[in-house]
Amino acid sequence: MGTSIKTNKLLYKLDRQAITSEYDLFTIETSDKYIKRGAYILDAPTLNRNIKSIVFESGRRALMMMHKDDHNRALIKELISGVEGGSKLSVAETKIQDVQDWVLLQLLLNALSSYDSNFLKFNNLTGHLYCFHPEWVKRGKEKKEDMIWKIPCMEFRVTRDYCIEMSVRTFTSERLKKKISFTKRKFEDYPKYVVSKDNTLRRRLSDDTEPGFIMRQIDGTKSEIPFLDFQNEKKFDQCKVGTLAKVIEAFNSKYGSLAFMECGYMPESGRIDYSKSAAKEDFARVRGLLSALGVHIVDQIGDTYSEQFVDKLRSLLLQKYEINASTGKRIKKDALNICVIHNAEYYEGVQDPYDRSSDGVAVQHVTLEDFADNAEFAISTVVHEVLIKKDLEAGRITLFDWKELGLNEDISFGTESKSDEETKYFFMKVHPDGSFDIQEQEFTLFEMNEYTDCVNVFEDAKTKGETVKGLIRDEQGRINIIKDTGIITLPEAEEIKVLLASGDTKLRGKERREELLSSCLDIKTYMEDGKQFYYVGIIGEGMRWKIPRAANVRCIESYQGAPLMFDKLLPTMNVTFVHNGQLTVLPFPFKYLREYINNLVLDKNSIS
Repeated sequence: MGTSIKTNKLLYKLDRQAITSEYDLFTIETSDKYIKRGAYILDAPTLNRNIKSIVFESGRRALMMMHKDDHNRALIKELISGVEGGSKLSVAETKIQDVQDWVLLQLLLNALSSYDSNFLKFNNLTGHLYCFHPEWVKRGKEKKEDMIWKIPCMEFRVTRDYCIEMSVRTFTSERLKKKISFTKRKFEDYPKYVVSKDNTLRRRLSDDTEPGFIMRQIDGTKSEIPFLDFQNEKKFDQCKVGTLAKVIEAFNSKYGSLAFMECGYMPESGRIDYSKSAAKEDFARVRGLLSALGVHIVDQIGDTYSEQFVDKLRSLLLQKYEINASTGKRIKKDALNICVIHNAEYYEGVQDPYDRSSDGVAVQHVTLEDFADNAEFAISTVVHEVLIKKDLEAGRITLFDWKELGLNEDISFGTESKSDEETKYFFMKVHPDGSFDIQEQEFTLFEMNEYTDCVNVFEDAKTKGETVKGLIRDEQGRINIIKDTGIITLPEAEEIKVLLASGDTKLRGKERREELLSSCLDIKTYMEDGKQFYYVGIIGEGMRWKIPRAANVRCIESYQGAPLMFDKLLPTMNVTFVHNGQLTVLPFPFKYLREYINNLVLDKNSIS
């Protein structure tokens, strides 16, 4: 599959006539403005065995699917009559031709809550499908009794664009509610769930005595489920890709000729593979810059632990880059400065050294608590960050040879910055020699300049509910827009599962990578409907057993008939200096813009 890209865009079949002969569809609608999210009516139907699934379509409506029976309408009316606010609900039988494909697919998907699986637990709660693996469940002890504290789940949702979307959700025991901040929504307003006898989740009833679970995280925590882990069959079954494979397998097994789904492919139109030679060139460039500019480590803590940490940083710089860094208590104006400080928690209530402005000097802060045990892995990131700060001071890109792009004209990169007070727009104009200027722009109806159309692009996207990640403008004023799509790329999950089940775990060789993981590796593009799509995957060479996150596909759209110009900018993502060991998912000038905006915030804080 080396010339095709597998994505979460669904290919599907629905035999509506066959589905109609098997199921009845009903709509529950409220006379209020909307059905409250988490309302009991969104869970009550699934407590009845005759009701197979419910989908909260949006606003005032929810759709319900039941096995065909002449008594279904009466059963639903009886059900809602006993629900609080039931007098405001109406029930209508729904013709299948009035239901959009994505809603029908979701109804069928949610009905997997009755599917019997050896390890994956399916739950149709508040009109959504949540699945969890028993191995994900987090347990603890209370009064010497084993208790379930957290149940991380995967939510599977069919979008209006027919992508199957995966999101991590966490149900946390109400015993831990003191560790959760409730601001916009009170604890009492959350629907409560309990673990039923078959080890799935269901709505807590009035006569349930065991502790309930709510869909919230403990403050400062986040459940992590790796995107792909192919170390062995057990690890694969517990990762996102393995779970998705099981859900699709269960769907096709349950519905047979009624319905079918699979993830489709797009033909690859371009690619850039990150090579070892490119890595060596990047490394040589960084080492040369460090040598020319000099590195100074500033100890702004001044105790035994910080002194040892400074020695570790100095040793790592010598080993990795052959740089003899100087050390001291004060910032050096003529060097790259790495400042060792405590983390924000330590400075609560007093001035944080991180907030101090250092005009005209490249300064990168490193927190002792967060980096002491990871200094060896973090040193490259720290070095690249301070070099970017130096480039911003000098107004010239040095971490990349811009001339190699062969551009003979200026090109601008634009991004949006939101704060509580206002939204601003920033544009970085890069000249053919790698020098650049950054300009701040506000939305105004009374002033026209070269970036007015660019600002309008961002403003128009808001009215359409779209997410613009950035835009590119050439010297003639032609604009390309970078948008999110909701599409991710996927490996060959079914083939991986078969190989792992047979005991074959040698999946990392070059040929195997290309055969099984091609859609998740390096930088690739494809075309559809006159738009260009691209993604930035993990570096193929030397990859390990696990891919932590999916590669998001982004769309390049022409604005007002402009030619697509993104191909010539692909090399600006074939660098690892933005995230150490990872390729950047946007052309790297956007990283410069983000750093510039962060510096403005710091300057504002230091003045206030």
